[in-house]
Amino acid sequence: MSAPPSQRPESSNAFSSARPASTALTPARANLRATQRHLATPEQRDRALLVRTDSANAGQVLKLTGDRFGLGRHPDNQACVDDDGISRFHARISIDKTKYWVEDLGSSNGTYINGRRITSCELNNGDTLNLGPRVSFRFSAATEHEERVLKQLYEASVRDPLTGAFNRHYFSSQLASEFAFAARHGQPLSVILLDVDFFKKVNDTHGHLGGDAALVHLSRVFAKGLRTEDLLARYGGEEFVILLRGIPVDRAVAVADRLRLALESQPVAHGETKFTITASFGCASLVCCQATTTDALIEAADRRLYRAKEEGRNRVVAND
Repeated sequence: MSAPPSQRPESSNAFSSARPASTALTPARANLRATQRHLATPEQRDRALLVRTDSANAGQVLKLTGDRFGLGRHPDNQACVDDDGISRFHARISIDKTKYWVEDLGSSNGTYINGRRITSCELNNGDTLNLGPRVSFRFSAATEHEERVLKQLYEASVRDPLTGAFNRHYFSSQLASEFAFAARHGQPLSVILLDVDFFKKVNDTHGHLGGDAALVHLSRVFAKGLRTEDLLARYGGEEFVILLRGIPVDRAVAVADRLRLALESQPVAHGETKFTITASFGCASLVCCQATTTDALIEAADRRLYRAKEEGRNRVVAND
């Protein structure tokens, strides 16, 4: 017979567990405990975030730091947003302790808060900030935990879950942005399209888990050989693509050949076995193929990748 409600002992923690103290926490339970502590002891909303809410880079998180935070197309801004609808120096957010003010810097297409065009306005939690006709953010006062979760969600939306490389959707959006910037400023831009050689044989010999290990290995080897500003993405299956900002095609060939040599010299470790993989590469740039669209640039790289396959694989081709 249970005790009346008034006589039942009150729990000091709504999330208390009946698990014996000696039982080790599993990772899932450890994460649950971390969330419980977060809920039991609310954190300070001590940071301001801009969360991208338009179709390009939706979910991207920008943390406002310093006294002033510039937004615009020019690289000198704290947030460089390459969109034709916004100005080089479009707007600035001034930070004074817990106050945040956004100021339009004479932009062509305007700065808007909650749909209203402004010249200067205080930002409040939950406000929508629009720059020109296409770029939009949500302003949020957040805790450290919320910032971490938002960044994790964004990473999950732009990364390939197996290899950790960027996914094709993210690559396509970045290619469009970089293509527009390079065309507007007369800057070089190259892409490398590559494909693992005889990948079906890898799967047949080592199983699909071995094939997965090969793709993860490739991604890690290539990540070590690229600049921070270079973008490696999984394009589909065993095909990857690399976006090289400010790099003409001859230097793209040098990058591709360096990655090719690194890949063939470092074996894949899968369980107790090791095996080697190679890849074929096709390189193209705005100038060498006179591309006027992103599709034309990718098609040129794809033709050259096909030639690399035809000519014996494990090589780099940069001409038709």
